[in-house]
Formats: sequence, C-alpha cells, structure tokens
Amino acid sequence: MYTLGGVDEAGRNMMAFEIGEEIVICDMGLQLSNLVAHNDEVDKMGLSDLVEKNIVANPEMIMKHKDKVKAIIVSHAHLDHVGAVQYLANLFPQAPIYGTPFTIEVLKVLMKSQRTVTSPLKNKFIKVNVNSSFNLPSGIEVEFVNVTHSIPQAAIVAIHAPEGVIMYANDFKFDNRPALGQRSNYQRLKELDEIGIKLLVVDSVRSNLKRKTLSEIVVKEMLRDIFIETDIVDTKGVVITTFASHITRLKSIMELTQELNRKLVFLGRSMAKYCKAAKNAGIIDFKEKDVIICETPAERNKWLDIVNKNKKDYVVVCTGHQGEENAVMSKIAEGKTPFELKEDDKIIFSSEVIPTQINIEASQILHSKLEAYNCKIFKDIHVSGHASREDHRDLLGMIHPKHVVPVHGHVRLKEGMIELAEELGYEKDKNLWVLPDQGEYEFK
Repeated sequence: MYTLGGVDEAGRNMMAFEIGEEIVICDMGLQLSNLVAHNDEVDKMGLSDLVEKNIVANPEMIMKHKDKVKAIIVSHAHLDHVGAVQYLANLFPQAPIYGTPFTIEVLKVLMKSQRTVTSPLKNKFIKVNVNSSFNLPSGIEVEFVNVTHSIPQAAIVAIHAPEGVIMYANDFKFDNRPALGQRSNYQRLKELDEIGIKLLVVDSVRSNLKRKTLSEIVVKEMLRDIFIETDIVDTKGVVITTFASHITRLKSIMELTQELNRKLVFLGRSMAKYCKAAKNAGIIDFKEKDVIICETPAERNKWLDIVNKNKKDYVVVCTGHQGEENAVMSKIAEGKTPFELKEDDKIIFSSEVIPTQINIEASQILHSKLEAYNCKIFKDIHVSGHASREDHRDLLGMIHPKHVVPVHGHVRLKEGMIELAEELGYEKDKNLWVLPDQGEYEFK
C-alpha cells in the first residue's frame, strides 16, 4: 500500500494498493485550503507547481511502477477526492477512471471548465453503479458498496484481493433516513465480513465526536423551522450558504422555498456545475421554473439586483460558507454586490467549518463582517456527512477487519478512531496503523 495524500490531513486524498502485478489508485483529490490560497495562480500552474504548493498529492512514489497502475477509482464526487484527477490521471493513461454515474458526470463538468496548462485526459471513463462491481485485467473484482454521505452515489470500495478484501471507506456516515437515495448496504458489508476483510482504510475526521452522526432529514426540519418563522414575521431577505455539492440539501431548500411561495436563486459556478452533473446523472433536475441558476458574475449581479428590490419574493443560495475571499457570500458581506444587507435579513449557514486553520480564520473574518449589519445569522444548520464514533463502532462491528488505517485528518482528529480501535482490541503498529501522507507499507 502507498499513502500519497489525505492520510494525515483533511484533503488531497490519494492512496494506491499493489496486488500482485497490478496497482489500483483510490481517489485523486485537492487540498482545498491550499487551492483557495493560490486561486489566482492555479490556472497557470503545471503539475510540479501544484505538488510543491501541496494542492495535489505527490505521485512520485508510484511513478516507478506506473505501468502496473490498472485502475483509478474515485469513491465519490467531492473535490478533495475527485478534483485532482484532471491533473494527475494523465500520468497513468492506460488506467481507466471508475466512478459512480454522478461522480463521472461531475468529473466531466470539471474537465469542460478546465483552464489549466495540463493536457486533456486520455483515460477512459467507466461508470459503475453502487452495489455493483467490475474486474481488473487479472480478474480481481472491485466492488462499489452503497454508503450514505453528503453527496449522491458515494461508495465504499471493496477490492477482492487473494489475501482478503481491501476496504476503502473514505468518506461515509450511516444515515438510516436519507433524504435522497438509499440507506447504506449493511447486508453487503456483513457478507464481506464473512469473506474476510484484510485491511480497512477509514474516514476518521469526526471520530472524536462521541455520538452517531445525525440524519440529513434533521437539517431539513431545522431549515423548515427557520422558514416557518420567515413566513410569520415576513422577513425581507433570506440568504443560505452551503456546499455546492450537497445536492440533497439543495433539494430540501428547493422544496421548502416552494412551501414559502418564494422563488429560488442559486449563485456560483460550482453550484451550477454540480446541478448540471445531478441532471446528467438522472438524480434531480433543478428546472428553470423552480430554480434560477446564475453561473457568471454578470448573471449573479443581475439577479441580486432584482432580489434586492423584491426580497420577500426570493430565497438566495450561494457559495462561500468557509469564508473564501472570492466567493459570493464574502462579496455580499463586503458590499460588493447589488444585494444590500439590512437588519431584517436572514443569513443561514447550512454548513460547518472544514477543520483547517485557513478555513477557521477566514470564517471568523466573514462572520465579523456580517455581524456588523445586525442581520439575523443562523450558524451550524447542518449535519456532517462524516462518521462519528458510534458510526465507526457499527462499521467495525459489521466487518471485523484484520488491519485498520485511520485517514482523512491529522492525528488529533484521528484520536477518536484510534481510541475506539484500541478499545476493541487493536494495537498500534501491530494491526492499527497511524501513517503519514507519504509512505509504502506491506500488510501480512
């Protein structure tokens, strides 16, 4: 196994598994904080620059085995898992890129908007439905097990190696009442346990929270409560900022906006991209009669001017909940758009701060700017897409892996997963492995 990124950090997810004469790469993601920090330069950067700035993982460790790479598997469509495919996949042109239909559609949308100096991909795209599988050239089966997360069609990747199943569970949660899609495939996870799990690579970023991660349906009810108050007090403006990729959340907001008899406006390029991918994948079509989608700055300002004159008739959804400097929410807070914040307006953060220092500081600055308007601010109207301690306990109780590798966070974020594994009898450096972002390991 090669760790390349996303192991001791939240971002740049990329890992490779060597099985006989074949190597399988799981995920090629971006480090979003570093991407934002160098946003004005990225379009002019080559691969070496992107690696040097820690925006993408460093693939050097497996380049000496590049001809053995037979598959690039993307577990889901978040940018910290799929965003670097457009920069790195060309290093392995013989390796098809496998993902669920939505994941592949997101990747295609990203490629169409690519403005970098890197070359177009030569890799073949192959769509794999959740709860189905494909085979590597050697005949080894690779399976996509359906799992709930904060994006449609996320999958736990199960590689059926001769020595036992390698399970890549990065990212997931167990939502038993998902607002979109099916519950996680518990039955298949138990069946894989009977086959035998040699290695579990597991998302651990929320493992310190000693609870079960709440269902997405909870957020819809939280939003409904705010929307009911809006209807009662006739609040002028409602602006919601959330993850552009959270299609389920956007669907809930659309339904609640319709109940409020307002018109919904989506602002931002990333919002438009994910909505287009959802339509292409047949998940949901945000039709023009239901939602106005503004992709360009000119469209954004046109509609914000219209909304500003008729605030009671609209709900605005925009990007920028992490305090990103050039995102729509920051521009509104700085008075750089036609939308003028007033005391009666509501700002809803249907999100949480991604736990990096850059995001924490940027979010604090954004909230300070918004508070100066004395508008109503609703924070943390959100549930995570990541497993908490009891979700991890449930997973380990179903699959009983021989070895456990916590990933997706620096060591402080992984402490909960480490503590739980030790409670269940795992021992560090024997069958519980706390690894760095760059390394090569063999598991017996």
